[in-house]
Amino acid sequence: MDAFVIRNQLGQYYAKKGEWVSGKEPNLVFHQPHHDQALNQLIEVNSKDITLRGSVVKLTLGEKRIPIIEEFGPDPVQPELDEAEAEGSPAAPESENKTDQDEVAA
Repeated sequence: MDAFVIRNQLGQYYAKKGEWVSGKEPNLVFHQPHHDQALNQLIEVNSKDITLRGSVVKLTLGEKRIPIIEEFGPDPVQPELDEAEAEGSPAAPESENKTDQDEVAA
């Protein structure tokens, strides 16, 4: 049996919760049995994000009616994780700090 999913220009998949995911957890991916249903959802999503370049892709369903995803997209950017990493990262080496100070003085 086949299902239709939505992919964006980055290769990520549209999730049931309305966010973009890599597809590594296929149970989270939004899928519909008919192309026109997935296309309607793509149009709704695109009306909220005009920069979206999405497409409807046909995938095969596995035993538990979960899409079998063979091509994973990049993991979505999560700003809260980036902030946590920045807070916990070690200080920059002094050579980089000197370069920044020299540029400010010039």
